[in-house]
Amino acid sequence: MRFSAVREQGMTLIEILIVLTVAAILAVALIPSFLYWLETQRVNQALESLEGALREGQREAMRRNQACRVTINTGINPTIVGNPPQCLPNGPRQLENVTLRRGTGTESIRFGFQGRTSSTGTIVLSSTSIPTLQRCLVVSLGLGIMRTGNYRESDTTGTTADNCQARN
Repeated sequence: MRFSAVREQGMTLIEILIVLTVAAILAVALIPSFLYWLETQRVNQALESLEGALREGQREAMRRNQACRVTINTGINPTIVGNPPQCLPNGPRQLENVTLRRGTGTESIRFGFQGRTSSTGTIVLSSTSIPTLQRCLVVSLGLGIMRTGNYRESDTTGTTADNCQARN
């Protein structure tokens, strides 16, 4: 009678260690990119919330046929409120995980009953953990047209419209 050696299928300890080492190397290489992407999404979301609040205030001014003022606080985790409060039917907003700075004339933006504004200026949002990751919103005088973009990384203290460049 012949006995044949039956080998069980499975992985050896060395094979498992090799797989874990490769996985650890990939994780170390990919985590910084993922964290930067996550911060980018947070700043973009805050910019969309800011732009949405301003457009909502402009729309409500036209709908109610009365002036609406949208006040934007600066600093870390700023808030946006309407005056009167009905100008922002969805309520005040707090922008989280960002720092906001604004140019002169954008402390509060007043929309007239036709949706026009007498305010103009640039508002810059930056990540609290990556200060050079910046987005901007520019409000035009008169019609209250708004445009958003990427703010120049080299300018971490200013708020000029020239440094607000269209997104790619």
